[in-house]
Amino acid sequence: MYLNKSEIVGSDKPVIFKKGDNQFTYDELINTGENPATYEHVGFVTVYLNSQQMFEKVYQKGE
Repeated sequence: MYLNKSEIVGSDKPVIFKKGDNQFTYDELINTGENPATYEHVGFVTVYLNSQQMFEKVYQKGE
């Protein structure tokens, strides 16, 4: 799910400019068969749709 900038302003989660090897979007988790419940939301990654800047949540395995 893509979010507008106004939806993430004020969030305590950072914008991640380069995802790490252990960070995934929700779609990536589902497509690899992972259980999203075992991951925690750690930030947002920028996505451009028709030159419009949007954001997508990034998840990382919880400890």
